[in-house]
Amino acid sequence: MIINQKSRDMTDSHPENENDNESSQPMHAEFRHQAVTARVSEDAALGVFSNAAIILSGNYEFVIDFILRMGKPDRVMARLILPVPVVGQFANTLRESLQNYETQFGALPEIPITKNLPSTPTGSPEQAAPGGFVGSIGPEGAVHSNATEGGASNRKAPPIEEIYDDLKLDDHLFGGTYANAVLIRHSPTEFCFDFVANIFPRSTVNARVFMAIPQVKPLLNSLSHSFDQFRKRQTPPPNKED
Repeated sequence: MIINQKSRDMTDSHPENENDNESSQPMHAEFRHQAVTARVSEDAALGVFSNAAIILSGNYEFVIDFILRMGKPDRVMARLILPVPVVGQFANTLRESLQNYETQFGALPEIPITKNLPSTPTGSPEQAAPGGFVGSIGPEGAVHSNATEGGASNRKAPPIEEIYDDLKLDDHLFGGTYANAVLIRHSPTEFCFDFVANIFPRSTVNARVFMAIPQVKPLLNSLSHSFDQFRKRQTPPPNKED
């Protein structure tokens, strides 16, 4: 299934081809891309495996860090930067994909609960990084969240600085990878996410992430919660009458 955000108009001006009698307005051309025919970059072809994620939102984009928690230290395997509209489309299409999976294969398998797991202390959430919401899922499937608007969370999450102090983030991942479309497919045991940059002259898969089936629903829950928190921040408070 494809989440495809229509590319922005791209402007190009060729003075040598313009008629002197025409206005000096630049030429405009709109390009439509098909993510399903996107070229797969060499770096993305093999993909990476992830069993956790951290989601951060700014004013204009979301950042999704896909993490591998298996051995120490935990490692960021891929960092994706998505425009806000794409995140909403991603969540909606992922929800539909999970429904299709259940129709085809039956109920989603759940993550086993570790026996004698110590209880997590409860309390008000810590403040997140300035200007954004932080949500994360762990291998056990629990959703941890911080909200700058004081929203409630099921479990108390540590400060974002503390989270990243414990993560291995390689230098080449600092800047992240841009994507404005996502191609989703699945097998009986895994989901595959191809993150696509729909940019002229050709769409390109810049990152490929695999997740086991039990991890996908927690990812959807965290993604949806992050997007809901973002929309609440964008809604102006009601005017109070004197």
